Amino acid sequence: MKTVKLDCGIWYNDESGHIHIAAAGAFISTVSNDPKSKRYHPNLYRKMAKALRDAGAPAPEDS
Repeated sequence: MKTVKLDCGIWYNDESGHIHIAAAGAFISTVSNDPKSKRYHPNLYRKMAKALRDAGAPAPEDS
């Protein structure tokens, strides 16, 4: 098994409610807490929101 380290940045977009993930040189994607979105992933969203809050960055409210 190989492990790959990704240099990622995350940020919250208050207008869309999505958390954005950007992996340097690899991809940009989003995660949503909206069950109607194809980007819906409540577990990952909750963990990323906590990471943003813990860092003092804008983040969705704790649910």
